Amino acid sequence: MEKKLAVIDIGSNSIRNVIFEVNGHGQYFERLNVKEVARLSSHITEANELSSDGIASLIETLRHFVSLNDHHDVKETLPVATAAIRNADNSDAILEEVRQATGIEIRLLSDYEEAFYGYSAIVNSTYVEDGYSVDIGGGSMEVTYFRDRELVFYHSFPFGAVTLTNDFMKGDVMTKEERKQLVSFLKKSFKQLDWLEPHGVPLVGVGGTARNLVRVEQSMSHFPLEGIHQYTIDAERLDQVVEELVATSSKQLGRLDGLSKDRVDIIGPAVTAIAELARYLKVPEFTMSNNGLREGLFYEYYLKANNEVRFADVKEESFRHFENQYDVDPTRHRHLIHLARQIYTGLIEAKAIKPKPYEPGLLEGACRLAYVGEYIDHNNKSDHTFHLITTSDFKGLNNEDRLALALVSSYKSRRLLDQHIEGFPEWFDSKMLRSLELLGSIVKLVDAFDLTERQVVENIDVDVADDGLVFTLHTATSPRFEVQRGIRHKKHLERVIEMSIELRIEERITS
Repeated sequence: MEKKLAVIDIGSNSIRNVIFEVNGHGQYFERLNVKEVARLSSHITEANELSSDGIASLIETLRHFVSLNDHHDVKETLPVATAAIRNADNSDAILEEVRQATGIEIRLLSDYEEAFYGYSAIVNSTYVEDGYSVDIGGGSMEVTYFRDRELVFYHSFPFGAVTLTNDFMKGDVMTKEERKQLVSFLKKSFKQLDWLEPHGVPLVGVGGTARNLVRVEQSMSHFPLEGIHQYTIDAERLDQVVEELVATSSKQLGRLDGLSKDRVDIIGPAVTAIAELARYLKVPEFTMSNNGLREGLFYEYYLKANNEVRFADVKEESFRHFENQYDVDPTRHRHLIHLARQIYTGLIEAKAIKPKPYEPGLLEGACRLAYVGEYIDHNNKSDHTFHLITTSDFKGLNNEDRLALALVSSYKSRRLLDQHIEGFPEWFDSKMLRSLELLGSIVKLVDAFDLTERQVVENIDVDVADDGLVFTLHTATSPRFEVQRGIRHKKHLERVIEMSIELRIEERITS
């Protein structure tokens, strides 16, 4: 049965309404995502209260969200508020006024809860098991340290993108003196936490500031793949991008691809805070999680319904989602895995190839998604497969692994493989390219051996002959069409192993 849940995230800089949908197969999707740039933190008075104008803006935005959610037949809503309202001295009055005006009962998150949901989103949607996280909102900056996917430490600093801008940037661009003062302030703040120390783990960015930082870097480097989730920037490159952002005027920033217009005036101090934290922790790289607090809240809701605390295997969960979304036949694809393993193992035993440690896992993953683009169009299934995988977040896989999976799952020929990787000259060396061609050729061949989708080729033996290899296909009935297709496609594998392959049939006699 379909369920819809709206998460309303009332932050210091923006208020966002996200509608999640869970279908009858247990798949979940983000169906709608809208926001209002309310800048509530700028409506905090000298008495540390949210002004009447700020409350009015909040109520008006929430009324629009209520109308929107009603239109989409949303039955459950999770409205939460973070630092701007949490730290206001009139927070109780704000919550009551909102309840009376809109009927919405806002849950005021503690600093621990805000940090926890960001951490939860990371461990449920990325491959990172040990790391630091940072989420800099308008009025607070949450930092966590997690190990073996367990939260170890957390802290919420009482400053964010808006407040740092107000305190350390008076003009259009931060001056050297303002930057110096900001850096000094940040270092002193970090030193207050004795657990904030280098561990050689990545820093994972969550939230709008990190999202804009990564999008700008992708634009600058002309990154050819879509998506920012699990995108990684090394420490040196992070410093370069931040330096450029800090030194650029608001007018120039407004023309910069990847940077949201509503963050132009606050991006400098915000990215400086991220860069200084990364430098303080001596992290090797900065990784983006496009899942944050809102997704963390949703995961809690979803996992609780399934009696789970977190996903046991993020990559497996992502595969399950993808397979359901594109109607993959699990029986057929398990059979492709079975045949592919027999060919791969047989090639090793025949000393036709030298195995690499990453190849079995990549081969199995590629067989699970082999030519999944057929869901869109049978005649162009290879191209559609490559596109579907490379434009998917594929949680639990970094960009290199995602591209490798796409290349093998969609393999058509070495020529097309070379075309696909033209935009990634530094990603794959000659050994890796040979692996991709090898595995892709195996996937293409086992797909041919199940052309009629009847699993008539039950097993494959690989033997050495005087002039090459013999593949004996064990069948229960005539594999006429499979053999015809296999004869056409075995040339790709013959090319990479530099050996000829003869196909023989051994039909099982049934009484």
